Amino acid sequence: MKSALLIAGLLTTTSAFAVDQLYLDRLINTHICHHCNLSDADLQGQDFSGADMSEALLTGINLSQTKLVGAWFTRSRVQNANFEKADLSTALMDNANFTGANFKAANLTNAKLNFSDLTNVNLTDAIIVDTVLRGVTYCNTTMPDGTINNDGCPSPK
Repeated sequence: MKSALLIAGLLTTTSAFAVDQLYLDRLINTHICHHCNLSDADLQGQDFSGADMSEALLTGINLSQTKLVGAWFTRSRVQNANFEKADLSTALMDNANFTGANFKAANLTNAKLNFSDLTNVNLTDAIIVDTVLRGVTYCNTTMPDGTINNDGCPSPK
């Protein structure tokens, strides 16, 4: 019985890895990863300009120094992601959860982050020229100038 459980566990682990590899291959080859799971993937320094990563699970993904010009992250869950020095100019990032993400020195020129959650986000030295930030949740958010923005923190009860 124990060996059957071990084999079942190994098959489940292998299947889960294969699915993630499938999503990774699809993103690399087609720049489409809509509804995919690339949590904890290390994609540092790649060029995913125009990629569709909307409605994706991207928790802990490393996209530092990555070119993401015009990429879509609409309704994605991107908590604790690393976008340090990434080029996200003209990216569509509406209704996304970026809680705990690092955007240090990222280029967000003309990006749209309408109604996104920027709780505990680091925007130190980020470029936010003509960036659309309507309805954004700020709570313990480090702004580009190093100040902390708590405008969207829940009221104490």
